[in-house]
Amino acid sequence: MKREQKIRDLIYVSNEHHSNCFYSYGIEFHEFMDCVQNRPENLLLLKHNFDNPQWNQHSRFDYVTKQEINELIDDNVYGYGDFCWVDFSKKKDLDELTKDEIAELLFFSHLAEPLHNLPKVRFAYYAHDDGWFNKLYVTHLQDYEILLSQVIILKLFKLTGRKLENFPKEISAILIESTRAGLFIDLSKIVNNSVALKIPITAIGHYTDMDKVYDFREEITDYQVWLVYSTKSWKLFKQE
Repeated sequence: MKREQKIRDLIYVSNEHHSNCFYSYGIEFHEFMDCVQNRPENLLLLKHNFDNPQWNQHSRFDYVTKQEINELIDDNVYGYGDFCWVDFSKKKDLDELTKDEIAELLFFSHLAEPLHNLPKVRFAYYAHDDGWFNKLYVTHLQDYEILLSQVIILKLFKLTGRKLENFPKEISAILIESTRAGLFIDLSKIVNNSVALKIPITAIGHYTDMDKVYDFREEITDYQVWLVYSTKSWKLFKQE
């Protein structure tokens, strides 16, 4: 079944300080795959309802490669409920998984956290109700910095129709650092006119209950920090 085209206009990202682990609301799987740099083509599917995976006899896991990946991206991942995967390099890697590594993967798919060390290349991805709750472990922090910036730009284009320049490094660095305090971006409150595009951002702290996060939309009425796009450049503006 094809996914719906509705855009989530709220982004929340919280980074756990002790690991490269990010909790998020508002970033759907297809947005992740559209915005991640050098998107992974081989995914080991630990929890899913995809109809057309391949099967690895050694590990007893389903997987997809570049032959199926676009079909998976276009699928109704929200309808899976839980969706969990890690990326891998080559098919032969699956035949070389040890019993301990298979156990590690099963533990992750059940509790959304590693027991010791997850066998992955760059990402270990656990989501519930696509775009509502996501827990993502990344190998390289820069991957998430690029992903977050590109997701914001992509959503702004879909919501406003405006083609925007990418964030400069200093702003993308501030955004990823802000996730340590629980970055909250309500795109339903953007100001869009001929002079500038203004996006309100704030910090709300660390949450894993996304119902509570969503409730902040009504609770927050005064934003002190705005991302401002004008004359084809981005600035961060803080109100006094």
